Amino acid sequence: MTSNKSDVWEDDLLGRKQDAEFLYNFLTGQVEKRKAQGRIGSYVINIDSDWGGGKTFFLERFAKDIAGRGHMVVEINAWRDDYAEDPYIAIMAAIDRAFAPYTNKGSNVKSAWDTAKKSGVSIAVRVSGSILKNLAKKTLGVDADEIAEVVADEVGGSDLVSDVLVDGLQEGGVQIEKFFDDSLDALLDGFNRTNAAMTDFREKLELAVQAISVEKPAPVFILVDELDRCRPTYAVQLLERVKHLFDVPGVVFVFGTNTSQLKHSIAGAYGASFDGFRYLKRFFDRTYAFEAPSIESYVESLCQHLPEGKIRSPEENLSEVLTLGFKAYGFDLCAISQIMEMIDATASAWRHKAPVEIALLFPLCAHFFQTGKAEWPQKVDASVSSWEMKRVGYDHFSSGIVNNTINFDDVYTQAIAVFSSMEKIMKRNSSRSDSATRRYVDAIFRPEWNGITVQTDQPSIQTELLGLVINAGKMQKSLQSGE
Repeated sequence: MTSNKSDVWEDDLLGRKQDAEFLYNFLTGQVEKRKAQGRIGSYVINIDSDWGGGKTFFLERFAKDIAGRGHMVVEINAWRDDYAEDPYIAIMAAIDRAFAPYTNKGSNVKSAWDTAKKSGVSIAVRVSGSILKNLAKKTLGVDADEIAEVVADEVGGSDLVSDVLVDGLQEGGVQIEKFFDDSLDALLDGFNRTNAAMTDFREKLELAVQAISVEKPAPVFILVDELDRCRPTYAVQLLERVKHLFDVPGVVFVFGTNTSQLKHSIAGAYGASFDGFRYLKRFFDRTYAFEAPSIESYVESLCQHLPEGKIRSPEENLSEVLTLGFKAYGFDLCAISQIMEMIDATASAWRHKAPVEIALLFPLCAHFFQTGKAEWPQKVDASVSSWEMKRVGYDHFSSGIVNNTINFDDVYTQAIAVFSSMEKIMKRNSSRSDSATRRYVDAIFRPEWNGITVQTDQPSIQTELLGLVINAGKMQKSLQSGE
């Protein structure tokens, strides 16, 4: 896999290219240092970022960047794969896909990787809960749930098991004692076999990594995204598998997580009082924290994904208008992300030739987000009177100051006062427009009546935004529940 590095970060609006350059040099340097010191094991780094930090964007582009430098790259989306019974299988499948292009018939890489996969079969058997239960029944002649009941009796007491034990003792205590002796022997044997299998697998995997390093520069990079969105038990299992099964030289794991959220997931698996942060430190050699992006850069990055040409804004500068709006309302990055989803969904569903007006759409989405109410707010909150696009300059012809500032609080108020009928709109347009704000309001509706025959009792098409935002809000709630 090759990549043109000059193109990889082309649309990087959060400055992640600089992070990538530093991390690449740091990680390769750490691998070389460990090799020189004779230290074994993989290197694991956690990229920590809150909402809007661009973890997924970073990992996707970082993968292309380091692949362009010649490295083998394995990409894992943990949340996508957490339907699997055990993350070991998902990790192996991802590594297998990465090895595939280099396993030509008769090659050393193919031989080494096939050997590692063969060794991994016994691991797959031992980490699979359902397979273990079947083996236990086959080996011990008793269902795992039956064993659990006997163990539970030791703790809490079960009349049924007590009766069985009494009857068994009466008929012959030797058989019961032999059953537990055989069970313990089988469990100890299984434990020893599992340890041996894990050691053998790591040795074979290390040889496979060494083999690929002849064709590809070391190290092998394994990038794991979305771990913090997984089921708590799956997230814990994945970290455990990485630590115990894939801890081999020449491998670098790069996790992208919201560490605070992941910490809560860990606590969900072990109990609310469990110190999830301290637990995570067992798995990560280092944590690299992204700085939160500025609202300007974050909004600009999200605007790149909005439907082109469907949203109208002053000077066609949608990013600036929205940034000013989000700052006026005091929204954080999480709120910005969710409101932008609503704006995107609404604009995508808009089917008129005339575009959606942002001065109407944004307050509607913000009001819905804040209150959950599907309605046109009668007036934008007075606290956001600062939502305006300042345009003040000096006119050399008139030798005076020209103020073309647009106040969106006033735009919204004036627009909703007339948009219920085209008659009101057309009468308004016949009057003198003596301010930039008023002229902008007039321009919102002009495409609906200028040179077009209209029914004067009909409302503006902009009134349809309410229904679309209601539906977009429902979709947004669904998205929130999946976070």
